[in-house]
Amino acid sequence: MTMQNEELTFFEIQSEDKQPYVITSALRTLQVLRAFSKPPHKFSLSELTARTGIEKNQLYRSLKTLEQAEFLAFESDGRFALTAVIHELTAATVQPLEKSLVEIAQPYLDELVHKTSESVNLFIRTGDLAVCVDRRDSPQPVKLSSPLGMTVPLHAGAVPKAMLAFIEDDLRQTILKNLQTLPAYTERTLLNAKDLALELARIRKRGYSISDEDYDASARGVGAPIFNSQKDVVAGISVGGPSFRVDDATLESFGQIITQTAQAISRRLGYLN
Repeated sequence: MTMQNEELTFFEIQSEDKQPYVITSALRTLQVLRAFSKPPHKFSLSELTARTGIEKNQLYRSLKTLEQAEFLAFESDGRFALTAVIHELTAATVQPLEKSLVEIAQPYLDELVHKTSESVNLFIRTGDLAVCVDRRDSPQPVKLSSPLGMTVPLHAGAVPKAMLAFIEDDLRQTILKNLQTLPAYTERTLLNAKDLALELARIRKRGYSISDEDYDASARGVGAPIFNSQKDVVAGISVGGPSFRVDDATLESFGQIITQTAQAISRRLGYLN
Protein backbone atom coordinates (compact mmCIF):
# COMPACT_ATOMS: atom_id res chain seq x y z
CA MET A 1 0.00 0.00 0.00
CA THR A 2 1.38 3.42 -0.91
CA MET A 3 1.69 6.31 1.51
CA GLN A 4 -1.05 8.12 -0.34
CA ASN A 5 -3.46 5.21 0.07
CA GLU A 6 -2.55 4.80 3.74
CA GLU A 7 -3.27 8.48 4.45
CA LEU A 8 -6.49 8.40 2.46
CA THR A 9 -7.68 5.35 4.38
CA PHE A 10 -7.03 7.13 7.67
CA PHE A 11 -9.09 10.15 6.72
CA GLU A 12 -11.90 8.02 5.37
CA ILE A 13 -12.03 5.99 8.58
CA GLN A 14 -12.06 9.11 10.74
CA SER A 15 -14.88 10.56 8.69
CA GLU A 16 -16.94 7.38 8.89
CA ASP A 17 -16.41 6.99 12.63
CA LYS A 18 -18.00 10.38 13.38
CA GLN A 19 -16.74 10.38 16.94
CA PRO A 20 -18.74 12.69 19.23
CA TYR A 21 -17.07 15.97 20.20
CA VAL A 22 -14.44 15.61 17.45
CA ILE A 23 -14.18 18.61 15.14
CA THR A 24 -13.51 16.99 11.78
CA SER A 25 -11.84 20.03 10.22
CA ALA A 26 -9.55 20.45 13.25
CA LEU A 27 -8.61 16.77 13.17
CA ARG A 28 -7.82 17.03 9.48
CA THR A 29 -5.68 20.12 10.07
CA LEU A 30 -3.68 18.40 12.80
CA GLN A 31 -3.09 15.40 10.56
CA VAL A 32 -1.85 17.76 7.85
CA LEU A 33 0.60 19.16 10.39
CA ARG A 34 1.83 15.63 11.17
CA ALA A 35 2.55 15.08 7.49
CA PHE A 36 5.47 17.50 7.88
CA SER A 37 7.25 15.01 10.18
CA LYS A 38 8.22 13.06 7.07
CA PRO A 39 11.10 14.07 4.78
CA PRO A 40 11.62 16.46 3.08
CA HIS A 41 9.57 18.31 5.75
CA LYS A 42 8.40 20.99 3.32
CA PHE A 43 5.75 20.57 0.63
CA SER A 44 3.79 22.36 -2.05
CA LEU A 45 0.02 22.13 -2.15
CA SER A 46 0.11 19.58 -4.97
CA GLU A 47 2.74 17.46 -3.18
CA LEU A 48 0.64 17.33 -0.02
CA THR A 49 -2.49 16.53 -2.02
CA ALA A 50 -0.74 13.50 -3.51
CA ARG A 51 0.71 12.50 -0.15
CA THR A 52 -2.44 12.80 1.97
CA GLY A 53 -5.27 12.19 -0.48
CA ILE A 54 -7.17 15.17 0.93
CA GLU A 55 -9.26 17.22 -1.48
CA LYS A 56 -7.22 20.26 -2.57
CA ASN A 57 -9.59 22.98 -1.31
CA GLN A 58 -9.89 21.36 2.12
CA LEU A 59 -6.15 20.86 2.29
CA TYR A 60 -5.48 24.49 1.37
CA ARG A 61 -7.81 25.68 4.14
CA SER A 62 -5.91 23.52 6.65
CA LEU A 63 -2.57 24.86 5.43
CA LYS A 64 -3.72 28.47 5.69
CA THR A 65 -5.06 27.79 9.20
CA LEU A 66 -1.69 26.39 10.25
CA GLU A 67 0.03 29.35 8.61
CA GLN A 68 -2.21 31.78 10.49
CA ALA A 69 -1.37 29.96 13.76
CA GLU A 70 2.33 30.37 12.79
CA PHE A 71 3.04 26.62 12.74
CA LEU A 72 3.77 26.82 9.00
CA ALA A 73 5.32 29.43 6.77
CA PHE A 74 4.89 29.80 3.01
CA GLU A 75 8.35 30.05 1.50
CA SER A 76 9.62 31.65 -1.69
CA ASP A 77 9.92 28.30 -3.48
CA GLY A 78 6.16 27.77 -3.24
CA ARG A 79 6.32 25.24 -0.40
CA PHE A 80 5.01 25.26 3.14
CA ALA A 81 7.53 24.55 5.91
CA LEU A 82 7.46 24.18 9.69
CA THR A 83 8.40 27.20 11.80
CA ALA A 84 10.24 27.44 15.11
CA VAL A 85 6.89 27.60 16.91
CA ILE A 86 6.79 23.80 16.82
CA HIS A 87 9.72 23.76 19.25
CA GLU A 88 7.53 25.34 21.92
CA LEU A 89 5.55 22.09 22.02
CA THR A 90 8.70 20.01 21.94
CA ALA A 91 10.14 21.89 24.90
CA ALA A 92 7.02 21.19 26.92
CA THR A 93 7.64 17.44 26.66
CA VAL A 94 11.27 17.51 27.75
CA GLN A 95 11.92 15.81 31.10
CA PRO A 96 14.92 14.02 32.60
CA LEU A 97 15.22 10.81 30.59
CA GLU A 98 15.18 8.39 33.54
CA LYS A 99 11.95 9.84 34.93
CA SER A 100 10.08 10.19 31.66
CA LEU A 101 11.20 6.81 30.36
CA VAL A 102 10.08 4.92 33.46
CA GLU A 103 6.74 6.71 33.44
CA ILE A 104 6.20 6.14 29.74
CA ALA A 105 7.22 2.48 29.90
CA GLN A 106 5.04 1.48 32.86
CA PRO A 107 1.94 0.38 30.92
CA TYR A 108 4.10 -1.43 28.37
CA LEU A 109 5.84 -3.43 31.10
CA ASP A 110 2.46 -4.36 32.56
CA GLU A 111 1.21 -5.47 29.15
CA LEU A 112 4.34 -7.56 28.51
CA VAL A 113 3.93 -9.48 31.75
CA HIS A 114 0.26 -10.05 30.93
CA LYS A 115 1.10 -11.35 27.43
CA THR A 116 4.09 -13.52 28.31
CA SER A 117 3.74 -14.45 32.01
CA GLU A 118 7.51 -14.03 32.24
CA SER A 119 9.74 -11.43 33.90
CA VAL A 120 10.28 -8.08 32.20
CA ASN A 121 13.18 -5.65 32.71
CA LEU A 122 13.73 -2.05 31.67
CA PHE A 123 17.32 -0.78 31.46
CA ILE A 124 18.71 2.62 30.65
CA ARG A 125 22.05 3.03 28.94
CA THR A 126 24.83 4.98 30.63
CA GLY A 127 27.76 5.06 28.26
CA ASP A 128 28.97 1.47 27.92
CA LEU A 129 26.82 0.18 30.80
CA ALA A 130 23.17 -0.83 31.24
CA VAL A 131 21.32 -0.03 34.48
CA CYS A 132 18.09 -1.74 35.55
CA VAL A 133 15.55 1.00 36.41
CA ASP A 134 12.26 -0.92 36.44
CA ARG A 135 10.98 -4.47 36.27
CA ARG A 136 7.95 -6.70 36.45
CA ASP A 137 8.30 -10.16 37.99
CA SER A 138 6.70 -13.20 36.45
CA PRO A 139 3.57 -14.41 38.26
CA GLN A 140 4.91 -17.98 38.06
CA PRO A 141 6.62 -19.66 41.05
CA VAL A 142 9.97 -20.10 39.25
CA LYS A 143 11.06 -16.80 37.75
CA LEU A 144 13.95 -14.53 36.85
CA SER A 145 14.55 -11.40 38.89
CA SER A 146 16.94 -8.50 38.29
CA PRO A 147 17.57 -6.13 41.21
CA LEU A 148 16.82 -2.47 40.56
CA GLY A 149 20.02 -0.52 40.12
CA MET A 150 21.92 -3.54 38.80
CA THR A 151 24.62 -2.28 36.43
CA VAL A 152 26.12 -4.52 33.74
CA PRO A 153 28.41 -4.14 30.71
CA LEU A 154 26.97 -4.51 27.22
CA HIS A 155 28.51 -7.76 26.00
CA ALA A 156 26.14 -10.35 27.52
CA GLY A 157 22.46 -10.62 28.36
CA ALA A 158 19.35 -9.69 26.41
CA VAL A 159 19.16 -5.90 26.83
CA PRO A 160 22.93 -5.27 26.94
CA LYS A 161 23.52 -7.05 23.63
CA ALA A 162 20.52 -5.30 22.06
CA MET A 163 22.05 -1.98 23.06
CA LEU A 164 25.54 -2.96 21.88
CA ALA A 165 24.23 -3.97 18.46
CA PHE A 166 22.71 -0.55 17.79
CA ILE A 167 24.99 1.97 19.54
CA GLU A 168 27.41 4.18 17.66
CA ASP A 169 30.01 2.18 15.77
CA ASP A 170 33.07 3.76 17.44
CA LEU A 171 31.95 2.76 20.93
CA ARG A 172 30.94 -0.72 19.78
CA GLN A 173 34.37 -1.28 18.24
CA THR A 174 36.06 -0.09 21.44
CA ILE A 175 34.02 -2.55 23.51
CA LEU A 176 34.84 -5.39 21.12
CA LYS A 177 38.52 -4.45 21.22
CA ASN A 178 38.52 -4.71 25.03
CA LEU A 179 36.22 -7.72 25.22
CA GLN A 180 38.76 -9.93 26.98
CA THR A 181 38.70 -7.59 29.99
CA LEU A 182 34.95 -8.16 30.55
CA PRO A 183 33.50 -10.95 32.71
CA ALA A 184 32.48 -14.38 31.48
CA TYR A 185 29.21 -15.04 33.28
CA THR A 186 28.74 -18.55 31.90
CA GLU A 187 30.51 -20.87 29.49
CA ARG A 188 28.30 -19.37 26.74
CA THR A 189 29.39 -15.76 27.28
CA LEU A 190 31.07 -14.64 24.07
CA LEU A 191 34.49 -13.11 24.69
CA ASN A 192 35.75 -13.58 21.15
CA ALA A 193 35.38 -10.29 19.30
CA LYS A 194 34.78 -11.88 15.90
CA ASP A 195 32.06 -14.19 17.21
CA LEU A 196 30.30 -11.43 19.12
CA ALA A 197 30.50 -9.08 16.12
CA LEU A 198 28.74 -11.72 14.01
CA GLU A 199 26.03 -12.10 16.65
CA LEU A 200 25.56 -8.33 16.81
CA ALA A 201 25.09 -8.27 13.04
CA ARG A 202 22.38 -10.91 13.37
CA ILE A 203 20.72 -8.83 16.09
CA ARG A 204 20.64 -5.75 13.86
CA LYS A 205 19.11 -7.78 11.05
CA ARG A 206 16.58 -9.49 13.34
CA GLY A 207 15.75 -6.39 15.38
CA TYR A 208 16.11 -8.06 18.77
CA SER A 209 18.73 -9.98 20.76
CA ILE A 210 18.60 -13.48 22.19
CA SER A 211 20.20 -14.33 25.50
CA ASP A 212 20.60 -18.10 25.52
CA GLU A 213 22.23 -18.83 28.88
CA ASP A 214 25.08 -16.38 28.16
CA TYR A 215 24.39 -14.29 31.28
CA ASP A 216 22.51 -16.75 33.49
CA ALA A 217 23.20 -20.46 32.94
CA SER A 218 19.55 -21.34 33.50
CA ALA A 219 17.81 -18.49 31.70
CA ARG A 220 16.74 -17.53 28.16
CA GLY A 221 15.23 -14.29 26.97
CA VAL A 222 15.05 -11.59 24.34
CA GLY A 223 15.78 -7.87 24.35
CA ALA A 224 15.28 -4.86 22.09
CA PRO A 225 16.73 -1.33 22.06
CA ILE A 226 14.82 1.86 22.77
CA PHE A 227 15.75 5.00 20.83
CA ASN A 228 15.19 8.69 21.55
CA SER A 229 14.28 11.46 19.12
CA GLN A 230 17.96 11.83 18.10
CA LYS A 231 18.00 8.13 17.15
CA ASP A 232 20.39 7.30 19.99
CA VAL A 233 20.09 4.06 21.94
CA VAL A 234 19.06 5.25 25.40
CA ALA A 235 17.46 2.16 26.90
CA GLY A 236 16.29 -1.38 26.30
CA ILE A 237 13.60 -3.80 27.39
CA SER A 238 13.65 -7.56 27.84
CA VAL A 239 11.46 -10.52 28.65
CA GLY A 240 12.72 -13.92 29.74
CA GLY A 241 12.34 -16.93 31.95
CA PRO A 242 13.87 -20.21 33.04
CA SER A 243 15.40 -22.23 30.20
CA PHE A 244 13.14 -25.22 30.85
CA ARG A 245 10.10 -23.06 30.11
CA VAL A 246 11.36 -20.89 27.24
CA ASP A 247 11.88 -23.03 24.14
CA ASP A 248 12.91 -21.84 20.68
CA ALA A 249 9.35 -21.23 19.52
CA THR A 250 8.66 -19.17 22.63
CA LEU A 251 11.83 -17.15 22.09
CA GLU A 252 10.76 -16.31 18.55
CA SER A 253 7.29 -15.30 19.74
CA PHE A 254 8.78 -13.15 22.51
CA GLY A 255 11.13 -11.58 19.97
CA GLN A 256 8.25 -10.22 17.91
CA ILE A 257 6.48 -8.92 21.01
CA ILE A 258 9.56 -7.26 22.50
CA THR A 259 10.42 -5.56 19.20
CA GLN A 260 6.95 -4.08 18.88
CA THR A 261 7.02 -2.92 22.50
CA ALA A 262 10.43 -1.27 22.17
CA GLN A 263 9.31 0.48 19.00
CA ALA A 264 6.18 1.79 20.73
CA ILE A 265 8.20 3.19 23.64
CA SER A 266 10.72 4.72 21.22
CA ARG A 267 7.93 6.51 19.40
CA ARG A 268 6.72 7.91 22.71
CA LEU A 269 10.24 9.34 23.19
CA GLY A 270 10.02 11.04 19.80
CA TYR A 271 11.85 8.48 17.67
CA LEU A 272 10.85 8.46 14.00
CA ASN A 273 12.37 5.65 11.94
